[in-house]
Amino acid sequence: MPSAALRRLSPLQWAGLDLGLCAVALLLLGVGVPASPFFFPLLSLWACLVLFMLAVCVLRTAGVELVFFHWAVVFGIWAVAVVYFYWTLSSRSFIYVWDYANYLLKQYDAEAAFAQSTGGGLRYLFGSMADDYTNFITLFTEFPFCLTDHTGDAYSFSQVFCILPTLLVLLAGLVVKVGQLLNVKNRMYYFLFGMTLTAAYPFLRMSAVLAQPDWFGLIFAFAILLLTLDFRFDTLEPARFGLIFLATAAIILARRWFLYFVVGYYFAYVLLLVAGCVRLAKGGAVSAALRRGKNLVLFGLASVAAMVILLWPMVSHILTYNYAGRYSYYNGGGLALEAFYHLGRLGLFNLILIALGLVFAAKRKLPALPCLAGCELVVSLLLFTRVQNTGSHQFLLFLPGYFLLFLLGAAALAEGIQRHRTLKLGCWAFVLMLSMSVRCSPLTTLAMPGFVIEHFPIQIPATRYFISLDKLIYDRKDIGQIQAIADWIDAHCDAGEISYMIPHDMLYNPDHFKNCRLPDAPINDKLAFGFSVPGTHNFPMQFFEAKYVITCDPFPQTYAGSGEMSIKLNERFLAAKDNAFTFEQSFDMGNGTTFTIWRRTAAPTRAEVEYYLSAFAAEDAQYPEMFSQVAEAWLTAHGL
Repeated sequence: MPSAALRRLSPLQWAGLDLGLCAVALLLLGVGVPASPFFFPLLSLWACLVLFMLAVCVLRTAGVELVFFHWAVVFGIWAVAVVYFYWTLSSRSFIYVWDYANYLLKQYDAEAAFAQSTGGGLRYLFGSMADDYTNFITLFTEFPFCLTDHTGDAYSFSQVFCILPTLLVLLAGLVVKVGQLLNVKNRMYYFLFGMTLTAAYPFLRMSAVLAQPDWFGLIFAFAILLLTLDFRFDTLEPARFGLIFLATAAIILARRWFLYFVVGYYFAYVLLLVAGCVRLAKGGAVSAALRRGKNLVLFGLASVAAMVILLWPMVSHILTYNYAGRYSYYNGGGLALEAFYHLGRLGLFNLILIALGLVFAAKRKLPALPCLAGCELVVSLLLFTRVQNTGSHQFLLFLPGYFLLFLLGAAALAEGIQRHRTLKLGCWAFVLMLSMSVRCSPLTTLAMPGFVIEHFPIQIPATRYFISLDKLIYDRKDIGQIQAIADWIDAHCDAGEISYMIPHDMLYNPDHFKNCRLPDAPINDKLAFGFSVPGTHNFPMQFFEAKYVITCDPFPQTYAGSGEMSIKLNERFLAAKDNAFTFEQSFDMGNGTTFTIWRRTAAPTRAEVEYYLSAFAAEDAQYPEMFSQVAEAWLTAHGL
């Protein structure tokens, strides 16, 4: 009897059974050998397989079936991605700093925690619920990262194997689902256009190439779309509800700012459902409308309650933390600048594609999808720009809405492919080539191909400076000089001694020198963290504790202007350095910049601290707990 029952299991059920047995084996390994070097990599591999299986469950629940042609296209895109990432990462010299090193350093910490014990590693993974950067993603990126040399480039490349396959499968499912909703006739061309134009979109991979695995959250965004686009709550489906809940919780854990997509999408989705209920009621189906409304309310209340209970540390942090104030430094122009960013990042072709899709939907009298996508984008954009303007990685939260609009355009192209077929196919190939040539740099705000940046000089002074800076940081020629300064700090600072570096910009900041030899970081405890962003960085008391203070000429210019905090600190230092410092060493960086190291010769005094603190009166008035209170506490502790 048991054998007959087992024979009736579907391949998906067999996979679930196998993964369950693997979970038991992992549990035994974790308990029996609590510091096993194999536990974390095997746990990561198991988690990735579970995620892939859940993605297949999402496709089945959504009524999507991928046939051989779909799988062939998905595999082809993945193979191109492998070549693209390998070539891109190997053809540049980039030092991972700030957000671009954040998850890499978290991965090191996760490995170190699991090396101590299984319990310590699990506490590290699940003990960051209140953080803006949780440790959730490190669980999935450990394998195959554990097989590499642990550099930043290796971490970026690892994402192609642990994140991209599941992401592409769900994206393929979304393309098919939208085709079903639009009743596309020419399904082969539609899938080819829709899948390639979305997968090749530059801002899908932008952060991934810079070691920011934020696109991991799109796995859950696409899952949410698949599970809800044509679901109207006519019946209670526990399996679907469970998957929607898991995807929503997971996307918030992936990155906090994906919450703006969640709020925007569910707001638009509920409006769509309410409009449908009103239409049903007007048509005489009052009981059906009430049933939909009741099921929606029950699911919504249960989900909110469960989400608050499960993610209370994060929820409470979001409710009490003043993100709008603390992140105001990154708000460079509000809604007007954000609208300009969106137009520039979409590009002319995608704007035309969206326009074609809107015309297609209007002719077919299919307003639901463009209204849903448009409403979600508007709400998410308005909410996000209350806090800050988007960087290239945060633009990911808008991609689900834009991809829906892209797919409308892909449907329009596919249905009209018989007219001017050669021209359209040529245009499609050209757009793909152009998209794949976009430079993925920390300073990429608009989708500009690398050959344009290199060979077509722009005469606008501000833009020319921006591009020159982009070249300097994307493919660095000064890594040898940076390593030389790092070696000097390591040699001249004994255990317990520190240096303080004033520059804190994309061109030069302390992270460049700390991370220039990753995974080795010999001066991590010998070089203090920088000081630049009001509301984020405390007044730097390590400046007064440092054996050496390091600055450079010309000083890197940030985009906040001359009032930026590291610039003001540097100006104060240069004006008073002779009172407490003497020249020690200088380094020519080979690009017009010279670093100078100054050794402290006199112990800090209250007058010196107050002299530097007085340069930040405006910041102190807004954040006294980060300036004057920090300084007073330090002065009291040091008897000053």
